[in-house]
Amino acid sequence: QSQKPAAFAARGGAARHGGGSTPARRGGLPVKLSTMAPKSGFMTPKAIANKIKAKGLQKLRWYCQMCQKQCRDENGFKCHLKSESHMRQMVIFGQSGGKIVEEYSREFEKTFLQHFRTAHKHSRIAANVIYNEFIADRHHVHMNSTKWVSLTAFVMHLGKTGKCKVEETPKGFFMTLLEKDPNERLRDGIKEKKKKAEEAEEVRHAKALSRQVSRAQRESGFVAEDGGGGSAGGTEIDRGAMAGPLGFDLKSRSLSAPSPSSASQAGSGNVLLSAEGDGGPGGRNDGGKIRKKSALDEIMEEQEAAKRRRTVKVAPSAPPRWARSGIIVKIMAKALKSEGFYKEKAEVAGVETDEGGRHVAQLRHLKTGAVLKVDQAQLETVIPKEGGRVVVLRGKHEGRGGTLVGVSAKRYQAEVEMGGPGGARSWFEYDDISKAAK
Repeated sequence: QSQKPAAFAARGGAARHGGGSTPARRGGLPVKLSTMAPKSGFMTPKAIANKIKAKGLQKLRWYCQMCQKQCRDENGFKCHLKSESHMRQMVIFGQSGGKIVEEYSREFEKTFLQHFRTAHKHSRIAANVIYNEFIADRHHVHMNSTKWVSLTAFVMHLGKTGKCKVEETPKGFFMTLLEKDPNERLRDGIKEKKKKAEEAEEVRHAKALSRQVSRAQRESGFVAEDGGGGSAGGTEIDRGAMAGPLGFDLKSRSLSAPSPSSASQAGSGNVLLSAEGDGGPGGRNDGGKIRKKSALDEIMEEQEAAKRRRTVKVAPSAPPRWARSGIIVKIMAKALKSEGFYKEKAEVAGVETDEGGRHVAQLRHLKTGAVLKVDQAQLETVIPKEGGRVVVLRGKHEGRGGTLVGVSAKRYQAEVEMGGPGGARSWFEYDDISKAAK
């Protein structure tokens, strides 16, 4: 009887622990085995919670810009600071820290102004509002990696550099964008250039008119009371033979014999026709001498001549030929837009002149090798990068090659070193040079 319960207990223990294996023992006592909970995997509640936490913005003080890593708490940030990858980035930062901070500052300012220009180009907006919109992108350059320690310092920097108009109010700083788009700056520069050219033309015209008046005064011997050549003063009119009243005969006269009334008028005092023939402007006076033209007469003649020149239609002459083989040009023909050649670059293989005087260039597309024929008026020159080879298309250096040294956006000109290294340098307009084909 004592053995039966023992055997029964052994069989029951074996059934409970699976098969005939005996349970694990620790110190001679049986140990209770418990099933382990599975780790957090894909789409488990814990994994979903971690993804939700990582999706939103975290605290700025727990972000490492060099490693571009965002930590969720202080403990994780401390562990990251002791990691090997962070140590390697700190070694790189220690070699050129100022340069890296300056690069981050330029990138932060560039992206901030780009967002400002896109979202609130013509608006007056609070600095905090636009900053919160900007940092909504979790991959932006953080301010703790720039040279500005606060948003106020950055806003004051934009105001001092003239890129934004900054206003300090009881509700905070408000900003208005002042920076213009590059295309707007280019259009303003062209308008300013045209305005200066028109003003220079007016000044030249005024100087030419002043020289004509001075020359007329010297020839007539007139000197103003103040000792210099001034405008002609009032003088008494000497009518001479025209002292009598003027009469006009509006009646039709026969060609055979004049009427007595008209003859009496011609004999008594109507000397208008004779005055126009003999003593008119630039004609002869009663003494037979040639009278000098006054300054007023010269000015009137100049104005009449200018009017005649403006009214005369001049036949349009053929445009000068500038396209030549061996250069790279840009196709600006909108008719070829559907074919995919609009604003594409091509090499000029030859130029022909048709019967209408147009210069047609034979082009070879650089990407596809297709051969095209495009009018010279629908082509533009191409300016290469600094150090690239160019060909002069107009002027005394026409046909010569050179190397592009630099460009001036304000003057719309490019500096070219003629010939080989060490050659003479000259400035050319953008339309006077083009990139040379290889």
